[in-house]
Amino acid sequence: MTSLALSLGPPALVRLHDVLTCLSKFSDTVAIEAEHSALRLSVLNSTKTAFASFVCEKDIFFESYSFQVRTDGRASYQNQNQGQERFYCQILIKALLSIFRGRVDRHKDTAVERCEMELHEEPHQAECRLTVKMICGLGVIKSYKLTYEPAAIQHAVFDRSKTTNQWTADPRFLRQIIDHFSLSAEQLDICAEAGKAAFTSFTTKITEGKEVLKYPVHTSVACDKKDFEEFIVEENMHIAINLKDFKAVVAHAETVNATVTARYTSPCKPMQLAYDFEGIHAEFTVMTRGEADVGETSSSGRAVIPQFSQRQAPTPAPISISRNETPQMARSMEMPPPPVRSRSIRPLNGSSTQENLTPRPTMDKPSASASMDFDSLFVPADDDRQWDEMNDEDGEEPQDILGWDASGKETYEPVLRDIEPDFSRPNAPRKGGDNDEIGLPPTQRMSQVCCT
Repeated sequence: MTSLALSLGPPALVRLHDVLTCLSKFSDTVAIEAEHSALRLSVLNSTKTAFASFVCEKDIFFESYSFQVRTDGRASYQNQNQGQERFYCQILIKALLSIFRGRVDRHKDTAVERCEMELHEEPHQAECRLTVKMICGLGVIKSYKLTYEPAAIQHAVFDRSKTTNQWTADPRFLRQIIDHFSLSAEQLDICAEAGKAAFTSFTTKITEGKEVLKYPVHTSVACDKKDFEEFIVEENMHIAINLKDFKAVVAHAETVNATVTARYTSPCKPMQLAYDFEGIHAEFTVMTRGEADVGETSSSGRAVIPQFSQRQAPTPAPISISRNETPQMARSMEMPPPPVRSRSIRPLNGSSTQENLTPRPTMDKPSASASMDFDSLFVPADDDRQWDEMNDEDGEEPQDILGWDASGKETYEPVLRDIEPDFSRPNAPRKGGDNDEIGLPPTQRMSQVCCT
């Protein structure tokens, strides 16, 4: 048989409400762990990346506290192994928040004067009940019976003796830092650079409309190390944590005015945020991200956090082969053949395909692919430049668009050609030499032509 009985005063009820509010940001259920010397409230989030624990001391936080485990009619607290005996249960946080309603109004005649909680678990009982009594003024007593269930409690393991990085700061100072970050920010990168501490948030932003264009937004706040009560962190080491969890810790620490201490060793290893207040020890163990190799000069936090870059298109490499080249010379090029396509690909910037395939006799001329602006976020629907006259300043003939033969034949056959149609003789047969002739260039842009 297990029995737990405790009583709380009005100040402790307010602190208990704040603790439950903080734990509700991590999980929907809270695990209650009763020991002979303390009562622990802990939660583990659904992704198992954050563990929060509040340990309430027996002699400081409670007005009275009693925990017993009886076996064969003998109380276990008289046993030498009483420190190893614990009671575990799990209950919904919403059920507890409906009872502990936060601030206590002492000016009312029916204000809560004391809270008593009792739990008796017997093997023959079918229901597990936690009884809560609110003793108010004028003899008013409010009773609640909450259902709980046994559960296996998991604790996060963190060895403080092996920590190499540690900093301590006032919660109001940390609140000023996180106020600069967006509400949709997901990750927070912490780094020490050039005598300053840099806090950088990473926000994934999506444009309106079809939500195709995605790009990251980074907000960085740099502050002097002197603003911290203690700051012992390795230089240029980036470590990233969940910003939502960090905000929950800072928000609760600010309500109790407790100094927050962060301890961690290296990226990809857990970080612990801890503080003490009024007989309660608060510990938050969160998962970190980053590069394990701290010696690298690259930014570890930014290398791991997902980056959504601007919409980019593969830059086509220019291919220049004159007509008098032999098939053996064409096959000796170092560039591997691209996949066979059913039609030519027009560049995204709307430039002419013939301009990209103009022969480059010297290496001093910049390639057409180098002049393409693929950094633009928008794709032009049309561009009149693709209808301009070909550039024949060098006096050379326009060359054919080359294609790769996937059949492996020894003969060279261009797949796609740039042929100028002869409108003067629509019914006349074409000759082999007509392909090399250039017709009269257009005198009017296509955008200026009015279609009826």
